[in-house]
Amino acid sequence: VREAVPNENLKLEKNSMFNIGIDYSGKQQQTTLHADLFFATTHNLIIRQELPPTYGYTEYYNNGGKLANYGAEIGFENWRKIGEVTWTNNLTANTSFSMVTKLDFINPEMENIITNVEGASYITSVGHALNAFYGYETKGIFKSDDEAKAITGPNGVPMRAGDIKFDDKNGDKIIDELDKTIIGNPNPFLFGAWTSAAAYKRWEFKATFTYSVGNQAYNYVRYKAESMDTYASQLASVSDSWSANNTNGELPRVSFGDPTGNTVFSDRWIEDASYLKIKQLTVSYKLPQSKYYSGVSLYCTASNLLTLSRYSGFDPEFYYLNDPFYMGIDYGKVPHSRSFIVGVKLSL
Repeated sequence: VREAVPNENLKLEKNSMFNIGIDYSGKQQQTTLHADLFFATTHNLIIRQELPPTYGYTEYYNNGGKLANYGAEIGFENWRKIGEVTWTNNLTANTSFSMVTKLDFINPEMENIITNVEGASYITSVGHALNAFYGYETKGIFKSDDEAKAITGPNGVPMRAGDIKFDDKNGDKIIDELDKTIIGNPNPFLFGAWTSAAAYKRWEFKATFTYSVGNQAYNYVRYKAESMDTYASQLASVSDSWSANNTNGELPRVSFGDPTGNTVFSDRWIEDASYLKIKQLTVSYKLPQSKYYSGVSLYCTASNLLTLSRYSGFDPEFYYLNDPFYMGIDYGKVPHSRSFIVGVKLSL
């Protein structure tokens, strides 16, 4: 049983930030632009320590870390009149990077912080992002027993034809902890939104797009439904698994209990979760004024109308927990649903 010793000397984390910005406004404020660059440092970062058994406790929290965050934000807004049409656009683009710059451990055998959740592993290490995916890289599937000869898998069992070919980093023909590496980053390189609206006489059209670029995801749903190691229901894609009659199959062989370790956490389960969404689309019409009311608008709004993404899951926009150590896990929660609303807005 793990116990955590209370630390009365634990201090508050301290943040220092440097920010520089530029704002521009054109004639009659038809075009406005702002750009911000920032660099922030978190001192006294609270980290989890793993202590030697001689301490009597196995976990301890202290201020042994330091984190650097840097990035930029750009905002652009423009409106113009073309005949009887008024067209406005608002675009935001954000980029942000984090890097651990210091980790001081009490246990001399500890070099990184490994966080395990739902079969996935995150690593917090100096010089890298706070919560990078940590596992094995793969290089296809062994086509024959001769090719897999003398290779011991991550479960300590010799590999066979149809098994995953893991990258043996140190060339010792044993797939173990020494072969693990950073295999992905759940943090996006670029994200933001674009809102465009056009008004013509009594009509108004408004569309909001959101996007995220460069973020990767652990597809836990696919991990459970393509593992082929239990009697649980599987995806139709497992029909293209390796077999003696299908040596060019995309997936490894069916292996109940997974003795050789084909399902261990690897880049096999990591996907590009970049996306572009039509988050909201609204069409409205304003009726002429009356002595009984000052304004009536009829409108129709569609939400989550379209998603463009290469991600194979239900929805690339998700979260497991609102915690930086658990980003990028698609646990199969209910995706954002497409909805349509028709309404009337009355102003008396």
